[in-house]
Amino acid sequence: MNIALLMERPLLEALNNNKPAIAGFILICLFGAFARSLNGAIYEDSELMNLLDSIQRSGLYLCSAIATVSGTTLALMLTMIGLVRRIDEDFDFNVYRSVSLVSVTSATSLVVSVILLLVISIPIGEFDGVPTLYYKILYEVTFTIVVFLCAISAATVLILLSAILAVVRNITPKENT
Repeated sequence: MNIALLMERPLLEALNNNKPAIAGFILICLFGAFARSLNGAIYEDSELMNLLDSIQRSGLYLCSAIATVSGTTLALMLTMIGLVRRIDEDFDFNVYRSVSLVSVTSATSLVVSVILLLVISIPIGEFDGVPTLYYKILYEVTFTIVVFLCAISAATVLILLSAILAVVRNITPKENT
């Protein structure tokens, strides 16, 4: 993925025009931070292994599902561009920006899902010579990635909804009154 694409002005404008997606992302991140603070208040370091085992198991399903959805979304965005081009040559440029943004967020979700799969594959257990800090760091990293994946997925859905609504507005026949 080209980093310059992420910094492209029209793409940033599209993100700025999708305030519900930004709000959704922030809300999920805040909820994740709140959940993490509750975990810290409820569980002690001695129960960290159980927490880590639990988040690794649930994270495996989550990131597998998100990776599948992200790959499918990327393919569907390519299809949507083709359909929009056939429907109308003068289609609203903001729709193309939204499709680009959905593609970028889907690709980001896919890459982060693969990273989470790698993090989840790190072995846990009572090993000799492994400091307790290892498990705490591994838990924090895993939890942070899970929250980020949830937040970026919610934002992607909200951006996609915006793009779909714009397409529907443009192709819906006007009422003759």
